[in-house]
Order: sequence, then structure tokens, then C-alpha cells
Amino acid sequence: MSAKLLEVRGLTRTFTSRNGLFGRKRVMTAVADVSLDVPRGQVTGVVGESGCGKSTLARLVLRLLEADQGQVLFEGVDLASLSASAMRRLRRRLQFVFQDPYSSIDPRYTIRAALLEPSQVQGEHLHAAAATDRINSLMAMVGLNPSLAQSYPHQLSGGQKQRIGIARALALQPSFLVLDEPTASLDVSIQAQIIALLEKLQQELGLTYLFISHDLGLVRYFCDRIVVMYLGRIVEVLPSADTPPRHPYTIALMESTFEPDPAKRRVITRLNGELPDAFNPPPGCAYAARCAHASDRCRSERPALVLRDGHELACHHPPT
Repeated sequence: MSAKLLEVRGLTRTFTSRNGLFGRKRVMTAVADVSLDVPRGQVTGVVGESGCGKSTLARLVLRLLEADQGQVLFEGVDLASLSASAMRRLRRRLQFVFQDPYSSIDPRYTIRAALLEPSQVQGEHLHAAAATDRINSLMAMVGLNPSLAQSYPHQLSGGQKQRIGIARALALQPSFLVLDEPTASLDVSIQAQIIALLEKLQQELGLTYLFISHDLGLVRYFCDRIVVMYLGRIVEVLPSADTPPRHPYTIALMESTFEPDPAKRRVITRLNGELPDAFNPPPGCAYAARCAHASDRCRSERPALVLRDGHELACHHPPT
């Protein structure tokens, strides 16, 4: 059995829009030539600023969006080569936990109906006793009282709804979960509970996670390896959460995280400038305009993602 559960190769996705009602069409590359591996049984984090392409990548990985170019291989199978029926069957193994628990559950469904829906989509029709057993098991798995199964989503708190979202993702016993900022809309104390639940489930069920977040502190705590994106491209892949970063952007991200221990607090170097226009990206490194180490080469030649010092890095002049 391969150590790589999922392989992404050269994934690219563009979107078009008009510059005003009568303006000409513009093309934005949301994900550009992204390649990464997701090791089996590990948590791979994807981090970056808002708008860098993280959520688009998450949907491309599960073929919720079709890629313009590239491949997604799940256990060696190219997802784009599968028919609609074959892809539906494979989705038992691939599931998604959405960012917003308030909109990810149909408000017309009871919690029981929401948890049984994945089985019905797969053509699995359970009799009443088996359905009740399935609901009770899923609710217990995520730490909820089974009596809540008759409730509607508006009767639950945000944390309870997210637990239901996780339970629904586990209903078909998947091996791979994509978690798209699953704690972003929750209170801090509830975030900690959800992360603890995800850790517990991963250990008990042997799950593999692709964890999307903009919170580098959380990613460093929760993930085994970290993929850093900037303007649709991967700029660095840290093989472990403790690996010192070498890309100037990753260093700036890590310096910006809050350290609760006063003895470990540091002076934060201000990051000036804004993300480049995604509809008109610069010819070289997209980070060059904000980077203190940028040269003329950086502004004219895009750095390739290559293996350096034990991890992948896309930078012409990494700080020493």
C-alpha cells in the first residue's frame, strides 16, 4: 500500500469575470500549477492569506470543481478519468467538512435526515432499526446526545452544527477528509473542542486529513506537514511543523502569530504592501513587491518549487 494516499500534479484552475457590465472578460488563475502529496494517516495543512486559492484547491482535490489542467490521483486512480457513477461510489472514501456549519446543513432537514442523506445518495436504504443505530453511533462518535437527532439545525449551537457536519462526513466510513477551515466561524473555546475531536477521530479511525486554514498557529499545532500558498501557488512545503521556514513569506506569517508566553514574545516585522492583482499577476515572483530580499531576477523570473535543505521551496534568495 502506497504511503501517498493522494497525489496532486500540476493542478490549475482559472475563473473569468467582466470588468463591469460592459467590460471585457478578465481571467483569474485561482490555483496555478500546484503539485503536492498527502501522506496516508497524516494531517497535511494548507495555509495562506485569504484569496490565495486554498478553498479552491480543496474543492479541486475532491472534484467538486473541475480542473483546467493537472491530475488528482487517489490511491493511483485519476479522479478526472472516472465516470459520474464511478466518482459517486468513490466519494464514500472522500468527504468534505465545510467552513460554515450554519449553511452546510439543509435547514428543512432534521439532524436525523441530514445524517441519513449520504447513505441514501449512495443507494443504501436502511430499515428503521438500522437507521437509528447508525444515527446513535454517529452522534456518540462526535460527542452529541442522540436525542438531538429530532432537532432542526436552527435549534443547535454553532459548535453542535459543526459536530453534525463532521458526523455526516463520517457516515460512509471515509478514509480521507478535506477540512476547509472547520473552526473559522466558531468561538475560540469551541474551536479547541472541535480540534480535539478531530484529533481523536483521526487516531481512532486512521483518517487522513487535508486541513485548510489561514491560522498558521493552529496549523503548526494540528498538522504533520505544512503547505504554504501565495497567490495560487505553493511557495514552501515544511516537512514537519517544527521545520524552520526559509521562504520570506512563511517567515513573515510565523512572526505574525501571537505567542501567549510573555517571555517568548518578539517584535513583529511589519509586512508592507498588498497581494498583487490576481487578474494581472506580476511576471516574476508574486511576493517580490513585499519582500526585502527581492532582486531584479525575482521581479522578472518566477522561482520554481524545488527541494532545498530537506523541504520544497520556491525562492531565488532564501534568507540564511
